[in-house]
This record gives sequence, C-alpha cells and structure tokens, in this order.
Amino acid sequence: MPLYEYRCPECDLKFEQLRPFSQADEEAACPQCQHNSPRILSNFACFSKDESGLSTSIGGDSCSSCSSGTCSTCGM
Repeated sequence: MPLYEYRCPECDLKFEQLRPFSQADEEAACPQCQHNSPRILSNFACFSKDESGLSTSIGGDSCSSCSSGTCSTCGM
C-alpha cells in the first residue's frame, strides 16, 4: 500500500497516510483539525551542485537546530 503525503490548508500540518491506489486522488482528513487536505508531491531526495561543484541538499523541512536543511541528529 502506497504512502502519500498531505498538507492541511487550515493548520498547515504536513502528514502521511497509507492508502490504497483507489484512494490516491481523494483528500485526507487532517489528524490535527480534521480539515480535508489535498495530497502533495513527495520529495524523497533532492540534491544540487553549488557554485564550488559540491552536492548540497535542497528543499524539504528541517528542524530548528539545522542551518543546512538536513540534520544528522534528527533525521530531517
């Protein structure tokens, strides 16, 4: 069963749900406020080369202690 990501337009919570393919395009109820939430595009890994030619992570969420967008301590 696929894992889909959703973002609530009411409270901005990002959450995941395991759902069958038959429900892939249906909105999901937010676990925090129960608002219907659309599915969002999942990024599993995004990298880009910076000006020096080094690969760096781009996009995604990070925890408050991270400055680079990725964190080895929290896994974000």
